[in-house]
Amino acid sequence: MLNEKGQVRDVYDAVADPTRRKILQMLTDVEELPLYEITVHFQMGRTAVSKHLAILKEADLVVARKVGRETRYRLNAKPLKEIQDWVSYYEGFWKERMFKLNQLLEEQNMKPDVSLDFQFTSSVEKVWHALTDSDMLAKWIWNNDFKAEVGHKFQFRAEPSEWWDGIVDCEVLNIDEPNAITYTWASAGETTTVTWTLTKNADDTVQLKLDQSGFSEETKARQGAIEGATYAWTEMGNKLGTVLA
Repeated sequence: MLNEKGQVRDVYDAVADPTRRKILQMLTDVEELPLYEITVHFQMGRTAVSKHLAILKEADLVVARKVGRETRYRLNAKPLKEIQDWVSYYEGFWKERMFKLNQLLEEQNMKPDVSLDFQFTSSVEKVWHALTDSDMLAKWIWNNDFKAEVGHKFQFRAEPSEWWDGIVDCEVLNIDEPNAITYTWASAGETTTVTWTLTKNADDTVQLKLDQSGFSEETKARQGAIEGATYAWTEMGNKLGTVLA
């Protein structure tokens, strides 16, 4: 329905006011109510309540009918499905985030499958930049489209081989600048979690710790798999030292 400006009243705008939400709640429990029975529940006059009902009518949330000199109102809940669908989408979004957070916490409570420490004489800020800048990451890991934003999905892209497509799918899970960053690391059917942690030492050097967790039992049982991952990260860490220098 059009309002006085010739515009369709938005259902979200209509339910934004607590008075109008209360009116909808009242109409939920009955077939219909006259204006005077609605008004007695509010500390405002009939004119003010009528204006709220007019807004609900414009959004097609209530239907009015005349019974003699009296106007009676009933609920039309169908437009509320738009809000339900919108809320359901974000409910799914947060369920997914909470699942990933719980997964992250569980992995943090377990001993990492790969754990390495690197020492650098560069500042914490410079090391953090190397961990979170796409161009810098390309110099010591692989080409990428990384952004330091929680929830950002990105890829590392290495040179493919006959046994690997060279793609690692990732998603940023946590950022604590300039102390730690965590992202998923999914490749060749295996999804793990990589966490980088920075600590400034008393002698002004920086300790960079790598933890990778979540390898499947099948992978951990495969001879040389964890050792191979450890070797690869060691090479990358050493290359980072060269880049920083």
